[in-house]
Amino acid sequence: MTHSNNPIVQDVIKRFMTVHAISSIYVTGNSAQKGLIISGDAGTGKSHYVQEAFVDTETTERVDYNKSRSFTAPAFYAKLWFNRNQGDVVVFDDCNLAGLTGNDFKSVVDMLKGATEMTKGERIIGWERASQNNLFKEHNIPSSFDFQGSIIWITNYNFDQLQKKFGPHWEAIQSRFIQVPIYLNGQEKLMYTLYLLEEIDMLGKNCQTKEGGYTQDIIDATCKYLRDNFKNITNVTPRVAAKIADTMEQFPETWEMLIENQNIFA
Repeated sequence: MTHSNNPIVQDVIKRFMTVHAISSIYVTGNSAQKGLIISGDAGTGKSHYVQEAFVDTETTERVDYNKSRSFTAPAFYAKLWFNRNQGDVVVFDDCNLAGLTGNDFKSVVDMLKGATEMTKGERIIGWERASQNNLFKEHNIPSSFDFQGSIIWITNYNFDQLQKKFGPHWEAIQSRFIQVPIYLNGQEKLMYTLYLLEEIDMLGKNCQTKEGGYTQDIIDATCKYLRDNFKNITNVTPRVAAKIADTMEQFPETWEMLIENQNIFA
């Protein structure tokens, strides 16, 4: 049986295909739903499937992709302004939205609710302060505008953590956002990672970690190492597989010792 025919792998693929499908429809601007939260384990491929959706639909120019960036409330407001038109998509991938505090967090929560309201009419977002922000002056950003774009938020926070963070606002957030959980158990992680390595050639011709990928000998050795040690590896993910393969290539004589002394074992 190939990995892709394994029911465990098929179930994981369906979850990622959900991410791919929803991301694809957002760039059309036709969906009444304007918000997507993808929550899950680090290194499993959440970002990859979102990005792949835009490549497959040839719409990357409509997407403002923000990776590991910190936002203040005014900067978040400006980001929504720049992506306000129908078919625009703004992605917040591992950004600090759930880490904000005080007035910044309260303002971002209000903007998230306003921007993702399910309505055929206007979605008015406003920013009223006694003095105008310099960023707003520089880009001539008004104190209110109609947001018709879409928001994709990719986070490692689980939904219980988000509920605790948003408190009384969580019901309003979850009623507006599509929520896709990507949490895999140990067996799912191993089988899905092996599927990517052995059938999708994630570390070879389709490698996004290193230009040109790795040799077949290294890929085979990585798969064998994962099979032999998965019970002791804390988190078997595509990212961990890439780290193992890279260590093998860089240190052909001592790679096993070096991997064993990294913090990837339980």
